Amino acid sequence: MSRKVVFEKSLATILVGLLIWSSLTLGPTQTKAVKTTETCDLAIITPVRYSDALQPLLIHKENHGVATKLVTLDEVYSGSYFSVKGRDDAEKIKYFIKDALDSWALKYVLLMGDVNTIPMRKSYATYTFTSDFSFIPTDLYYADVYDENGSFCSWDSNNNSIFGEFHWDVENDSRNFIDDVDLCPDVGLGRLPVKNNKEVKAVVDKIIAYEDQPAEEQWFHRLILIGGDTFPKINGTEGETVTEYIASQMPDFTPVKLWMSLHTLTVRNFNREISRGAGFVSYSGHGVWYGLATYPENDSPSYRHFNYYLPFILGLKNGGKLPVMFFDACLTADLDHTVVGLKIPCLAWALVKKPAGGAIATIGSTELIYGGYIGDPLRGGSPRMNAEFFDAYEPGSHVADMFVRAERSYVQTLWKDCITLEEFELIGDPSLKIGGYISDFA
Repeated sequence: MSRKVVFEKSLATILVGLLIWSSLTLGPTQTKAVKTTETCDLAIITPVRYSDALQPLLIHKENHGVATKLVTLDEVYSGSYFSVKGRDDAEKIKYFIKDALDSWALKYVLLMGDVNTIPMRKSYATYTFTSDFSFIPTDLYYADVYDENGSFCSWDSNNNSIFGEFHWDVENDSRNFIDDVDLCPDVGLGRLPVKNNKEVKAVVDKIIAYEDQPAEEQWFHRLILIGGDTFPKINGTEGETVTEYIASQMPDFTPVKLWMSLHTLTVRNFNREISRGAGFVSYSGHGVWYGLATYPENDSPSYRHFNYYLPFILGLKNGGKLPVMFFDACLTADLDHTVVGLKIPCLAWALVKKPAGGAIATIGSTELIYGGYIGDPLRGGSPRMNAEFFDAYEPGSHVADMFVRAERSYVQTLWKDCITLEEFELIGDPSLKIGGYISDFA
């Protein structure tokens, strides 16, 4: 036998031995190391570059008994905690949330990053009266983890990679759910669409101060109600009807009515009343990404319209007296808007990230909405969601608890309304304790 043959046989023997040894010591080459934990109340999903700036928030949450874990996107995509499943980044994140729900008894998920960093799912919903509702940006996709049978709800039951397909023939009231969407959230989820560490620090500082400092009853139990005649010359003053109902559902709060019919709704009054502090603000009217607008009754020429634009928030001087705001209006939470190629924050996000004053959390719409029904604005659409949110308030609630209760109630008492349920977005920490941890009355 030649030396060459002997050498090759010896080399083959060594290689086989190394493969056997590695399989015994390292395990299968496809297996990822899995980290385990007994419980996790709050998972913060974020790019690694925000990890250091988020450490004070983790310590703060743990100090208040909220078991919190920071999970980087790299850890989600590489399978550091659970095996990776999903055809794209959004589905991989959703599968991670499912595994965390199953393994950690998860209650809340905070997406800490803008839509370029953590994608929003775009749901394909169409209506006969307009094409503007196609491809709705929504984070409800992440929160709606299970279908009615308890299985993973992919929002793409026909596997064509078009998610949340739905068509509503309004004239014939025919609703065709092409994809199976459950629309009932299984976890409290919110987003803080930060784009740099400066914004991370600003929102973290606000959350910590809000939860640690005792809210004073004189400002916390103020409920600011804002509205007018949303659809002039149709039937009634819809915005005032909606906010009047909300006042009736919050008897422990003092209503502050900024209404067109009372001639109290002006930019000056808007900023002045919020600067005095409030636990909640409810707005019902029109909106765009950069502001709000509504009308006097029947668009009366004797009283001017109300318009509130993004730069006006510079006049808010409420410091730490921060409300949770609900915007029953179009586009106030349009997180993907660009102007000449530049991303400018929408109103709902600008209020939350404002360093001194503004809001502690907002709920707004990512797209156009429909404003209820003629003669009964509370029958459905965005005004009904506004009402459901405040119906869900209980002292000691976390903000996502209210949002989840509202969404579930809407589905259970009305219908699986894709446009209304999918478009509303919670901008804020979902685990936020409303009124803070020290106030007995909160």
